Amino acid sequence: MKTTISFIAAFLFASFSLVAQINSNSPWAWVKGDNTVDQGGVYGTQGVTSSTNKPGARVFSTTWKDSNGNLWLFGGNGYTSTNLGYLNDLWKYDPSTNQWTWMKGDNSISQNATYGSQGNPSSNNKPGATYASVSWIDGNDNLWLFGGFGYTNNSYGFLNSLWKYDPSTNQWTWVKGDKAIDKKSVYGTQGVAGNNNKPGARYGSITWTDSDDNLWLFGGYGYDGAAIGMLNDLWKYDPSTNQWTWINGDNTVEQPSVYGTQGLTDPTNKPGARYVSTCWKDSDDNLWMFGGYGYDENNAGDLNDLWKYDPVTNQWTWISGDKTIDNAGIYGTKGFASATNKPGSRYVSSSWTDINGDLWLFGGFGFDANSSGYLNDLWKYSPSTDLWTWVKGDSLTDQYAIYGTQGMPDPANKSGGRNGSVSWTDTNGNLWLFGGYGYDGSSSGVLNDLWKLTNLMSPLPLRLLNFSGIINNNQVNLQWQTADETDVAYYIIQRSFDGTNFNTIGQLDSKGSALNDYAFTDNDLVNQSAQHFFYRLQMTDFDKKSTYSNILRFDLRSSSATIKLFPNPAVSSIQLSFYQHKPGKTYINFIAANGKVVKTVAANNNSGRSSMITDISDLSSASYIIQIKTPGNTLYTRFIKQ
Repeated sequence: MKTTISFIAAFLFASFSLVAQINSNSPWAWVKGDNTVDQGGVYGTQGVTSSTNKPGARVFSTTWKDSNGNLWLFGGNGYTSTNLGYLNDLWKYDPSTNQWTWMKGDNSISQNATYGSQGNPSSNNKPGATYASVSWIDGNDNLWLFGGFGYTNNSYGFLNSLWKYDPSTNQWTWVKGDKAIDKKSVYGTQGVAGNNNKPGARYGSITWTDSDDNLWLFGGYGYDGAAIGMLNDLWKYDPSTNQWTWINGDNTVEQPSVYGTQGLTDPTNKPGARYVSTCWKDSDDNLWMFGGYGYDENNAGDLNDLWKYDPVTNQWTWISGDKTIDNAGIYGTKGFASATNKPGSRYVSSSWTDINGDLWLFGGFGFDANSSGYLNDLWKYSPSTDLWTWVKGDSLTDQYAIYGTQGMPDPANKSGGRNGSVSWTDTNGNLWLFGGYGYDGSSSGVLNDLWKLTNLMSPLPLRLLNFSGIINNNQVNLQWQTADETDVAYYIIQRSFDGTNFNTIGQLDSKGSALNDYAFTDNDLVNQSAQHFFYRLQMTDFDKKSTYSNILRFDLRSSSATIKLFPNPAVSSIQLSFYQHKPGKTYINFIAANGKVVKTVAANNNSGRSSMITDISDLSSASYIIQIKTPGNTLYTRFIKQ
């Protein structure tokens, strides 16, 4: 059996304002918890919020964020009020009140599970004390938990049980999997769902959810059909059928990577067996994965390779990074993207995505420019440019935290080097980071400090309410609407055929003051053979400071009946892509759960493929149906406002 390492799976969250640029001077604030390691929790009364409540220091927890922006935290390896061990306590943190609530589970270590009857919720059901599970949240705010290392009802080991928690009833349901440890995988036939299929017991996997609420599970450390080791199998779970499907990868452990040619998709490509990687999903439901601990082509170690998986073609692409283990980082200049920049090989990082589909990566255990240790560097990766930017933190490992005054943001503050933290973003796009294993101000250990990173993106003095375009007959009509222009000089319109190299094609002066509408027509599509067209706005103020809008993308291969929506869930704005068959008035209606239309966006459009970015900051956090009414056609899709 291979030697294991400690870790936590990383999770993704959508965030940030549309009109923004990177601000490397964004201040960290130590918001709650302790500024010393190895601290016990304060549980209070179950279900009762209190300003004195706090989870104990812990690592390898599992987390979700609901549509109201609350953080849900489950288990891990850490402290109750007095003891250190495996946990099964469930907590909720409300950023608006800065308070924790102990919601369910036990306030003592090493507790057994209570499974009840499979498929039936009960107030008595509960997962056992577990760490390094993986999780996701569905469109109804139900919390799902899979696997990990922990306790069944009578023993402890590797798990493959699947649980669902319903916050509205405060009840757990054992949905699928075994209530025994160390169970092996049942793969069945690749690509074919089956009632008996199941991933083997494991921890350190990564997960995504697609737009249909299916769960995608990759790798981890655990059991194939016969042995234990690192895995590279890819699974899909469909909640509507309660069935698993082995989709891709190998059904045996310890498999090497097959990289192929960087940037080129090939059916033989595959990431090697690994765990504790970082993952996210883009607007086209492609699955992205960075690093972890596992195999390159020959050896096992720390990785910094970046992969993309396309569920439509069922193929992997090696996008960037190295195809060898244990590589040092290249930091470049803080705040500036460069083709030579790259994070060093690492595992157990924290991550999330912003509204542009860019990846943000924090810390972990791995390599700085020279050596390995606990990291506190913050990176951004842009898929449209294939460039990394070192945004914040240190380029050296094992740095101590600078806490400052609790609740007070300060550019001098910083989180210490750490791994196994959990992270999420609130409805204002601020980054939150909790716990893990790493450094306080003077020593190392298990942490329960809660940090908030504010103003990571620096907005210009305007609100871009929407940005849209129609492409038809080799002509693109762009429209955008702004509000609160207080110091904006002009808009530069830029076009690209590859999403990376943009050229200026026009400029419009700002109208200033209140609500303004703008329009620009591109009659010069010089590359008629292109399948993709990209547009963006460069917005410049009178001090010559500028930033860019989100990028409008037109895909000529898209079906005329397809709606694409990103991100979902969303915080401040969304991008919709659809086809309009006839010219005329288009209405975008946002319909609440009670059937009431709560917001309408209207535009006069020509026929053709439309792409639209719309502000949703005025909507309450909830699930909505989007109705797109065009002349002669009506389309529907669903999204969640966080």
